[in-house]
Amino acid sequence: MTLETRKYDFIDSLRGYAILGVLLVHSTQFVTPTSSILQLIATSGSRGVQLFYIASALTLCMSWQFRSTHEIYPIRNFFLRRFFRIAPMFYIAIIYYVFFNAVSPRYFALNGIPWWSILLTALFLHGFHPDAINSVVPGGWSVAVEMNFYCVRPLLMLNIKTTKSLLAFFIFSLSLYALSKYALGSLLLSHYPPDQQYLVSEFTSLNFFAQLPVFVIGMLTHFIFKNPANLRRIIGFGWLILISATVSIFLLRLGTKVISSPIFFGFGFALFALTISIYPVRLLVNKTINRLGKYSYSMYLTHFAVLAALSTLGVSGMFGRGNVSSILFYLCTVAVTATLSFILYSTIERQGIMFGKRIIDWLERSAAANATDQSVR
Repeated sequence: MTLETRKYDFIDSLRGYAILGVLLVHSTQFVTPTSSILQLIATSGSRGVQLFYIASALTLCMSWQFRSTHEIYPIRNFFLRRFFRIAPMFYIAIIYYVFFNAVSPRYFALNGIPWWSILLTALFLHGFHPDAINSVVPGGWSVAVEMNFYCVRPLLMLNIKTTKSLLAFFIFSLSLYALSKYALGSLLLSHYPPDQQYLVSEFTSLNFFAQLPVFVIGMLTHFIFKNPANLRRIIGFGWLILISATVSIFLLRLGTKVISSPIFFGFGFALFALTISIYPVRLLVNKTINRLGKYSYSMYLTHFAVLAALSTLGVSGMFGRGNVSSILFYLCTVAVTATLSFILYSTIERQGIMFGKRIIDWLERSAAANATDQSVR
């Protein structure tokens, strides 16, 4: 049987908070709060995706540390495990959204969706083209980024073994971020008419290179987590720096873009992850938020369909407009999405995970048997 890595409740909690943030920003687009503070909080919910990335990088580093010493072919098993974790639900999402939304023009595909865009999405390569990155499956850009990170993750884990080398790679990832944001954007703009150039802006903010620094922050979080001797001191010092930096940016009017950037949020989420790892107070780490974290992937892929259905059926219109109405509609969206996702997790997502485990188990047993035969000979 395949060996299981240790499970940490706070990881599921991170995913739970991440999906709550994502649902918040999208639900408030249907029932909008009137308070500017609530609107700011709702907009910040989009950074839940970066919290997903922090949790993902942290989890993968933990599992690699264990499986690389307990499995015969850990890299092969890693790709199999990740594929059967992500692909089944994502392919269901492709079929659903293509069937119900058809291939007609939309925000991320003004000219409609061509066949090659669907193919790229099925191959998890849609993150490398502005017209495909988010056109087929709503929110599918983040799945592309996640899968892109999976492709390079074994290489990183094999070559980055010290904090110094990780910090060097973080600086390198920042250069890729800058190149993607500015150089690549300038290069692509000439290929798009003025009314479609926003697609380039979206692409340069959402692609793998623009999000890579957040994953590296997640890896750095693991480096700190696995050395608990000075963990409390590092957390306290880290919060002091982050709060001081935030206050300084506001006082000096250096621009809110810095604070709202995925990298800035990435550092904040990393500190939050480390904090609840050693202070798992029930208010922050509990069965409810952990359960949402367990269903978070299905919730992410389905909540767009849930919101569309609630709008089509007139449910969102029944809530009207306002702060209380927005919060109540948000809670309704969470409840409906979580219920649907529980069903999908049980029937599709979990079955895909278990199928991948059975394949890995069979391959590992075969490799062990072959090794035994070779040693006998």
